[in-house]
Amino acid sequence: MRKNNANAYLGVLSKVLQGTEDEANDMNADFEKIRQALDNQAVASLSTDDLTAVQAHFQKGTDGYTDKRNQLEQASAPVRILGKHKALVAAFRTYTEGCQAMTDAIHPADQTVDEAAFNAAEKTQENAMEKVTSYMQRIMTSPM
Repeated sequence: MRKNNANAYLGVLSKVLQGTEDEANDMNADFEKIRQALDNQAVASLSTDDLTAVQAHFQKGTDGYTDKRNQLEQASAPVRILGKHKALVAAFRTYTEGCQAMTDAIHPADQTVDEAAFNAAEKTQENAMEKVTSYMQRIMTSPM
């Protein structure tokens, strides 16, 4: 029974990790569009429709990350790695919050992007994803 629990848990981790990677790849072009506009001080050149579409795409992705976080929270982790699992969930929660903050930094109606909030959210996401990756690796190499 324990082996099945470990296998089921590892299956959830694998599914969440792959889904997260797929979502990030899907949103990357929109992220680059905003990042480049900010770096070139050209946000005003993006139309309201462009910003609305990017914000909606980011929200869809963030909602997907929230679903993945919920899957992690509900996963039945083997007792031996419970501490690592809780740390993973906390890091993933921080990542999801960073994604929401980035989405919220886009203001289509004003045709603006809150650059400070966008940059802070990007940094939060980078730091959290480093932790997520580290905890995933630790869990995958832990005896269960």
